[in-house]
Amino acid sequence: MATLITQHRVQDFDIWRAVFAGHQENRRFHGATGHRIYRIGDDVTVLTEFPDRSSAENFLADPALREVITRAGFIGAPSTRICELTDAEEY
Repeated sequence: MATLITQHRVQDFDIWRAVFAGHQENRRFHGATGHRIYRIGDDVTVLTEFPDRSSAENFLADPALREVITRAGFIGAPSTRICELTDAEEY
């Protein structure tokens, strides 16, 4: 499993959230299995789960993502990282 970690600042969270929700089918097309959203004011962190690193990389390379970034009102470029799961435990 791989997690795409995306951090960015947005102009309006409610607009960003609506655009993000509208992009769900594209995430699923690239193999995404779920996501978590964290927020501090206008700073948003999204963790999107993919079955493997290649799926996450293909999602990032999709030209449709550029258009979504524009419509969602990002301030500056997002920061992205792909991390691969090495251990997990629930308490």
